[in-house]
Amino acid sequence: MLTPSVLRTALKYGLAAALAGTLAMNSKDVAFAWYPLVAVVMCMDETDTRVLAASRTRVFGTLTGGVVGGLVHMVLSGWIGLTVSLALVVPLLRWLGWQSSRSLGMLVCSMLFLIERYSRLDWAYVGGRILDTLIGIGAVLVVSFLFWPVDLLAEISRVDAQLRSTITPRLEAIRRRLKDAAPASERPSVPLIGSRLNLRLAQLVADELRSAPGGRGHRQHWRQRQLLWERIHHHSLQLERLAGLLPAGAFASVNTPWLEELPALLGSGGADAVPALPKRQSLVRLAAGLQLQPLLLLAFEDELQRLVRSLHSLALAGRRDGTA
Repeated sequence: MLTPSVLRTALKYGLAAALAGTLAMNSKDVAFAWYPLVAVVMCMDETDTRVLAASRTRVFGTLTGGVVGGLVHMVLSGWIGLTVSLALVVPLLRWLGWQSSRSLGMLVCSMLFLIERYSRLDWAYVGGRILDTLIGIGAVLVVSFLFWPVDLLAEISRVDAQLRSTITPRLEAIRRRLKDAAPASERPSVPLIGSRLNLRLAQLVADELRSAPGGRGHRQHWRQRQLLWERIHHHSLQLERLAGLLPAGAFASVNTPWLEELPALLGSGGADAVPALPKRQSLVRLAAGLQLQPLLLLAFEDELQRLVRSLHSLALAGRRDGTA
């Protein structure tokens, strides 16, 4: 399905590849346009943070592999030179803290020693191979940051709003089921939607925290909020399943202010305090009146406790950051 996200990604790849190919074909030091295009494919991603991380990995690996390979070739050649280069690249990258570039550094060393005649390996050749990668990475950075910059916090807020619009109807359906005897034919929620949104939120939050350590993402407690959303999604699903095992309108004759406040906990400000939840003794008596196993209502109460406290914590976090 051709969605705006897919179209945007295709345009980014196409424009970056066209720009890298044009620069490569107009540079006399680039012998093969294939190398810049590989850099485009390896470094392009959805968010700017992942683009920067992939670009750093490729630059550090290419520079280290090229410099080590060039220096070793001044002394040794053939398979002996390649073996010594690989033995030097790995600890050097580890010492510099560039472990993510290890595989690429080893690949560049191997490429440099696989030319037809070892005598052709000189600093001009090494510089040409480094230039290949830099051209591809430069094209990726230009396209990512000038044409399609991604505002991570705006995207995080959008996913946060989608999670609210997904879970609020679920809470309202639970209230209607237990209080208003909602019909059994009511469509259940789709867990996969919330799971996908939680996964997307986790990726965006991780990108934001990597890109700006100690920045806005930390001040707004997005890591804590992302974990709370996972708990809310899980416990609301469990509560919905348990409510489906109870008779429709099971709490219709019982005073349940907590049930009326349940959907409102995901509102703009949430509740000022955790609502008074049902006591276990009253649930045991209700189970006897409904001729149900007490463990069913006790399990319902346990999930309700976890859900309500997570909703309240989420509301407090949003109110503190001014984003609720």
